[in-house]
Amino acid sequence: MEQQQTSNRCWEDIPIEIMEIIVESLSLSDRIRMSTVCKYWGAIAMQKHIPTIPQIPWLTQPHDGNTKYMSFYDMSANKFHKLKLPKRLKGTVCCGSSKGWLIMTQDVNYQNAPSPSSTHDIFLFNPISGEVHQLPSLTTIPCYQQFLIEVDQYKEHNVSCFVEKVELSSTNVSKCLVAGVFRYFDIVDTTMSMVAICRPGNKQWSIFTGETEDFLFCKRTLYLTSTVEHFENYNLELAAGCDVNLKTIPLLHTQVEGVDEFNDYYLVESTSNEILRIETIFEDDNNSVMPSFHVFKMDHRTGQWQRLKNIDDQVIFLFSGGSSSVSAKDFAGVQGNCINLAADNCTDDLCHILSGECGVFYLEDGKIDRPFPSFNLPLCSKICWFTPIL
Repeated sequence: MEQQQTSNRCWEDIPIEIMEIIVESLSLSDRIRMSTVCKYWGAIAMQKHIPTIPQIPWLTQPHDGNTKYMSFYDMSANKFHKLKLPKRLKGTVCCGSSKGWLIMTQDVNYQNAPSPSSTHDIFLFNPISGEVHQLPSLTTIPCYQQFLIEVDQYKEHNVSCFVEKVELSSTNVSKCLVAGVFRYFDIVDTTMSMVAICRPGNKQWSIFTGETEDFLFCKRTLYLTSTVEHFENYNLELAAGCDVNLKTIPLLHTQVEGVDEFNDYYLVESTSNEILRIETIFEDDNNSVMPSFHVFKMDHRTGQWQRLKNIDDQVIFLFSGGSSSVSAKDFAGVQGNCINLAADNCTDDLCHILSGECGVFYLEDGKIDRPFPSFNLPLCSKICWFTPIL
């Protein structure tokens, strides 16, 4: 016993200044493993003020409301991480991610919700730190009632189809704005969308009227592709302190000759804070086939788009619920100028997802790799790229 206590003291005798230098050089996965050695190491390894080296995003795996754990595929380590969901998130499914946070909503098909009102909850969840922050109820979004009618009528929709995308303006939840696009069908079965904005802790969402194809925060400004005729700037003073600088980008500027109806579009912030627009091009309506891509860069002054032949050292991680980019220079053995596509074809039915819809597309030569694991599971949640943070 005395020898074991002496050994523990040796681990704790390392000065904190040296420990912090060591921690700064570790990946997040290594910091998590380090935190299990002893309480002293754990307290230092998980301190948020110590910067973490750049991290390759993880790929979330499908799950439903009965799941107690979430699984993530770590490309850099070629392994899975399994993290437990807090009891507060019982019955929820993942609807996307943004800046290190998962967006979790109650599965409308989950039969054991804690209370009737909880079936309309939406949360921000950091699976690394375990933090959970509640957002305003989905019932404060006007089109949500129409979505519930669809669920009751067709028994096929799930909440991940309603929550199209949620974006945070920063990783700091106490200071960030949250924007979301929510999809529904109107009375003639036309797909409609509604943009809503809030701060964590608000009681209701503030609604921005108008259709949008996609949106993102860049330097705390919210950019939306819209049906406006000109590149326009707004300073919105919304309810409960949701003041936001918003810029609308005309859809006309993003149309490209030769585009067919099977194309999808994504906005991405580059590693140099440029706004990129990725166009996925399918040869037919079979979305289980890996598409080709066109990449455009936006002029911040005019909203016009310039076609790019390559994206240099950037690695883009693409999915409909929010995309991101990293620099290949930050990772040994990682090739740049490529796009990683996660399956995101949430349809009206509870479809199955296969790895054929995921892959890496290299812009230089058009080569396609499929390094992701195969799975065949019901889609109640969204498959998305998640960048872990403390």
